[in-house]
Amino acid sequence: MPSSPSSTPDFTLIGGGIVGACLAEELSDSGASVRVLDSGAEPGHSTNRAAGVAVPSLRYLTDREFYDWLRTAKQDLDADVARLEPEYGAFSVARPILRALRETDVEAHGDVLDGLGVGDWLKGDALAQATPGLKLPPSRRYLLDPDGLMIDGRRYLDAVRRRCVARGVDWRQGVTVREVREEGASVSVVTSDGTLPADRVVITAGAWSSGKGLAEATGVRPQRGQMAVLRTDEELNCILSSAYYLAPGVGDDVIVGATEEDTGFAEHVTTQGIGHLLRFATTVMPGLAESVPVELRAGLRPVSGTGRPLAGALPGHERIFLSAGHAGHGLLSARATGKGMAAGLVGDDWEALPYSMCPSHALGGAS
Repeated sequence: MPSSPSSTPDFTLIGGGIVGACLAEELSDSGASVRVLDSGAEPGHSTNRAAGVAVPSLRYLTDREFYDWLRTAKQDLDADVARLEPEYGAFSVARPILRALRETDVEAHGDVLDGLGVGDWLKGDALAQATPGLKLPPSRRYLLDPDGLMIDGRRYLDAVRRRCVARGVDWRQGVTVREVREEGASVSVVTSDGTLPADRVVITAGAWSSGKGLAEATGVRPQRGQMAVLRTDEELNCILSSAYYLAPGVGDDVIVGATEEDTGFAEHVTTQGIGHLLRFATTVMPGLAESVPVELRAGLRPVSGTGRPLAGALPGHERIFLSAGHAGHGLLSARATGKGMAAGLVGDDWEALPYSMCPSHALGGAS
């Protein structure tokens, strides 16, 4: 049942980015009452700044359970695209993804990649025909996967949030959570608007998931990612993934990103960071030299000490849960995380989430 403004909902979510929104929708669809508290003037502070490459990263190949979960997450995201776009408008663009791999990476993972069937190796004329306008270094090996996807985080989140509100979710913007207190069989959420009672709380605040009186428990920290949005008449018909990436945006612009910087909460672009990105872009796609930078953007990814999201009960707490630390794949895996978290929260079935994502496993504490 929907929660009224004065009632105590079944679940209170702290953070209204894409991870929180997908979980709110899943919980609401299960019949639970849900309240979302988000501190921004608009939802999704970091979601709105994400570049949007929504493809499982090969950096996780050595963890097959987690990598396979990301591949399943891609199917869940595809289903979201098919379900939400007809009603709420386009927020995706599908393009092949071309991965530029070092020879050492191919030697280490080539057999695994061949077994997974995630693309075709290209070289010579076939590579040139597939990548018009790109100037690719011959020292790399190239794997073309037809199943690439770009997601506009702002538009995706808007669709999911509107779906939540239509389902009766009590979604509140401009509410800053200062502390979460577990007191026996209930939880108190101390906010800028006063103290709200809660039955169970899920922290879905991304890079801001630490603190709230629980600083010792979450282990989630910010990582800055800088990117540039370029307006150009040049056509980019694939997503290029190399040291950085070059990708077509949903609005026909070209996105180049992204840095990975441990700079705390310093959420601004730098001359050095943007300079590296633009040099990369114009080197691999010389036609971009005449492009117009229409946006220079920096966002804060939430990263954990394990390099995996944390999704489950917070160690030492009975009624406080965590769903954060999705690093650069929040848009890709938010729906899969929401489904797994909802199954655990409502039915105590946590099997859909990889064990490496369990906070008790990652942070210590009772299992």
